[in-house]
Amino acid sequence: MIEVSELAASALVQSLQMSGVEPSKGFRLTKQEDIFELEIDSPAEDDRVIRHEGAIALMVDQGTEEEVGDVLIDVEDRPNGPQLMMRSKPLEE
Repeated sequence: MIEVSELAASALVQSLQMSGVEPSKGFRLTKQEDIFELEIDSPAEDDRVIRHEGAIALMVDQGTEEEVGDVLIDVEDRPNGPQLMMRSKPLEE
């Protein structure tokens, strides 16, 4: 299952708000060839919607979530500034 850190969820929502995206929309995680991307979309009936402070941060359809597996979307500091990244969650013992 995909999880989103508090910091990443906040960054996603802030980005949407600063871009003037209507509150009924959010980022959708999609896969184009071998690359995962975020695009702005409205939730579909079967989507899993991840919210932050009541706003849509991320949505994902069941097929994409199964393909991605158990990951955490987080923010990582990089030399050119903070970036969203996706990493495998550690296996629970």
